[in-house]
Amino acid sequence: MYEMNRNMGKNLSVEDVVLIYLKENPEISVALDQGIINVSRLAKTITKSRTGLNPISVRAALNRAKERGIGPGQKEKADNLLRRSKISLQDKISVLKSSGPLQLKYISATFLENSVVYIIDEMIQKLPPSSDGVLVDSHVSMVHILSPKEIEVTPGFVMRITHKLFARGINILQLISCYNETILIIEKEKGISAYEILSTA
Repeated sequence: MYEMNRNMGKNLSVEDVVLIYLKENPEISVALDQGIINVSRLAKTITKSRTGLNPISVRAALNRAKERGIGPGQKEKADNLLRRSKISLQDKISVLKSSGPLQLKYISATFLENSVVYIIDEMIQKLPPSSDGVLVDSHVSMVHILSPKEIEVTPGFVMRITHKLFARGINILQLISCYNETILIIEKEKGISAYEILSTA
């Protein structure tokens, strides 16, 4: 994708080029935000991908991007919102993938083209027996985030959460965000770590 933008954007500014690069490489954006990347070396990498750029200008643009984070003031707003959210960790959770709809009490259901993915609370719903059409993963935990209503007008909230977990090597298996509720499905052995990271924002 970056190749396409490089060829299309003859009139892009240095700031635009850096922003596009960071958006298309979120892991680098996270590393930059955490201060664990060599900015000069990154500037040279970006310069090599597009002729006519000055490494010093690219480095300056990267430093400005680092200061801004998600956007002017957005990181602080997202962190403040996360601090005021009610965060809970729940085990006894399973993810079911079925080839068709099932009669279940579920926390969430995602209807895909050829399957349905359910998040089940095992304390409420007994797991159905395994069959050819049903896959069950019980090695997961759920982090539930209930946020104040201003989440609906706060850009970057979900991205901030994913950046925090990504930076600590925690993979999100499933993410559901609806109004002021955010549900994260995490590998069970990472559940406590994920909860602690988000609770100490």
